[in-house]
Amino acid sequence: MTPKLKVLLAVVTVSLALDQGSKWLVNKYLLLSDAKIVIIKNWLEFVHAENKGAAWSTLQDSPYRLWVFAIFTIVAVTALIQMFRTLENDERLRAASTGLILSGALGNAIDRTVKGSVTDFIKVFAGQGDARRWCIQHFGTNVWPIWNVADAAIVVGVILFALEYFFQKDKAAESAEAGPNPLSNPENSGPAPKG
Repeated sequence: MTPKLKVLLAVVTVSLALDQGSKWLVNKYLLLSDAKIVIIKNWLEFVHAENKGAAWSTLQDSPYRLWVFAIFTIVAVTALIQMFRTLENDERLRAASTGLILSGALGNAIDRTVKGSVTDFIKVFAGQGDARRWCIQHFGTNVWPIWNVADAAIVVGVILFALEYFFQKDKAAESAEAGPNPLSNPENSGPAPKG
């Protein structure tokens, strides 16, 4: 088993287990009502929400939403697997970021397949004072859309992928500016001239 495959399988397994386990706990212990667990007062709570749509509840009223999500998930998973196959065997960071995105897509797809909606529970908001007023004034609300572990995995995976891509781009630019390495030139690989 290649290093990249080990990383992918480990990340997908752990992330998917955390996602599905946390959703199971929420469905079992947090009723779809005003029940909540306060983590940081006026900033972070665990609640129970069921989202029939995508991010920001888009498409939640469409009768074709499950088909749209199914097609999108199939295309996304296929693209991720194809991208993973093109990685070098030792590209662990890209394998990890691919695993996070893949596990997030699969985690939410499992929810939609099993019950037609996605369980969300992480509520971030500015609950009082100037921060609350500023958010409402600039965004119209003081609450970020409620999310879950799968959503977090996708976001972290995309950020890791982007950071790694930009660092690789910078390294390639630095190498190009430094010019070719004379030791890597095949014309310079012969025996040293005798003096």
